[in-house]
Amino acid sequence: MQGGRLFSKRHSNELSAELSTTLLAELSTPTEVIKNPTKPLRLRDFIKVKDCFFSIVGYDHSKGVKSFLRYVPSPRGDRILERTRYRKLLHDEAVKYSTERDLYYNEELGIFLVPHEDIQKVYKPENKIKELLEGKFTDEELRKIVEFFSGIPTEKMGVTGSRLIDLKSEESDVDFVMYGDFWFIGREKIRNGIESGKLAEPSQEMWDFIYTKRKVNIPFDIFLLHERRKYHRAVLGSTYFDLLYVRDYNELGKSIPEWRGKRLEKTTIKGELLDDSLTFDYPACFPLSKTKVRAILCFTHTYVGQAIKGEEIEARGYVEEIGGERYLVVGTSREVTDEYILSLDLIEKNSLTKEYILWKKSIGLE
Repeated sequence: MQGGRLFSKRHSNELSAELSTTLLAELSTPTEVIKNPTKPLRLRDFIKVKDCFFSIVGYDHSKGVKSFLRYVPSPRGDRILERTRYRKLLHDEAVKYSTERDLYYNEELGIFLVPHEDIQKVYKPENKIKELLEGKFTDEELRKIVEFFSGIPTEKMGVTGSRLIDLKSEESDVDFVMYGDFWFIGREKIRNGIESGKLAEPSQEMWDFIYTKRKVNIPFDIFLLHERRKYHRAVLGSTYFDLLYVRDYNELGKSIPEWRGKRLEKTTIKGELLDDSLTFDYPACFPLSKTKVRAILCFTHTYVGQAIKGEEIEARGYVEEIGGERYLVVGTSREVTDEYILSLDLIEKNSLTKEYILWKKSIGLE
């Protein structure tokens, strides 16, 4: 099942469809995956290294384990695990902490590269759900979410973040994971749940919090317009949760570039989205028609799933040459004011074109 089949209302012409099929096949066809005695690392796993916890970023760890520092031992930490206090680090705190201790931060890539041999322990989101169902720990909020998604195999579910590593606090939300095509089924369940009243949309206060926390650079109304139709955030009872996409193990070899290429120029492009089945992946991939780039690659969660197949989109980022092909890369750094992906059709349909133009003028792009 693909994302576009759930939500698309428009279809490309025959030529676009042919281009889409060819490009999608090349991007999603698995390359040879080396078999290991243990399951390979994938996005949203956690690792413990030097008693610190890192979240895994991406799937290709051939040059080191791509990750980001999340929790560190600290006497003033508000979370306790095995008699050790830990505190959660924000992005800038993690960079500062690591540079002061020479702890794997790669400034050029903006992520951490951990040698495989330094890993103390690997934490798998799917194993945590298994332990929950086996009664090895109690978490009623998490159990209710698992029950909501009944009908989906529990081995295709996971939980990441603080709950995965037993460092949750009273304020912790639920970072719920779904693997492969089952994520799209889960998203449809969320949409039906909101429409039937079994679930609720995030409150205005929660949307404000998400917008501020992620330091979103587009106007709030335009952000919310795109976000509400993604159906990957919801509230069950009083529990807020995210539905996060991760590839299934048989999909790990998708040929979507993850490593930086040769940066050429910063530019803005427009084009019709040929296929939306990879727009929630990492990096999110948006193949376009009639543009100078092969596809948009998005490395920030803010702009995943921004458009539906057949819509005209506008994106701004850096053109990079990767493996002999050119891509527009969005999310080249944590805090950017002029990189984005927007559905122009969605904006026009909801009468926000004027606000969109004023915003572009305000950042010097119009």
